[in-house]
Amino acid sequence: MPAPPVAASDTGASQVRRVPAVEVAPTVPDREVAEFLLDADSLDPTTLALAAARADVVRVVHSAAVPTPSAVRALVEVLEDEVRAVGRDRGDVRVVLEVEAVVAADAADAARRRAAVAYAEAFAALTWSPSATWLVAPPEVLVADAAALAARTGVDAVALALVGDSRRSAATLAALAAR
Repeated sequence: MPAPPVAASDTGASQVRRVPAVEVAPTVPDREVAEFLLDADSLDPTTLALAAARADVVRVVHSAAVPTPSAVRALVEVLEDEVRAVGRDRGDVRVVLEVEAVVAADAADAARRRAAVAYAEAFAALTWSPSATWLVAPPEVLVADAAALAARTGVDAVALALVGDSRRSAATLAALAAR
């Protein structure tokens, strides 16, 4: 599966940038593409080299090893170097950041939901804060935040992994993302 469309700048085709996308994470993987998952358990030089050489899609998830947008950007840069090192075109590998997402009714509901997750997380004795990577917002804001995250991290797309009742909003989010 190729990367998303590119947009040429006003200065000509030599200045090309990727147009990041927002999508709803699939509940069932596409068996027709070679997909690699990069998380804390699989983040090693061998897996990166294999992903660069063979993957159609590389799916990145936040973890203790990749806890921030800056860490995701650094991982994307390493992966891009690996892709070049094996002689592949970067456009042949689609890099997707999968992020847990919660649809809220409004800003107050989003704040309440973030606080509830942070409270539960405080008792989990984790080495990092997973909720800091979650997107929690009303649908329009959620899609805008995901697009901004894609641009900040250098991925081709942010896939919203909808949590709990938020799965009911999948069609709405997909329609907003398609605009």
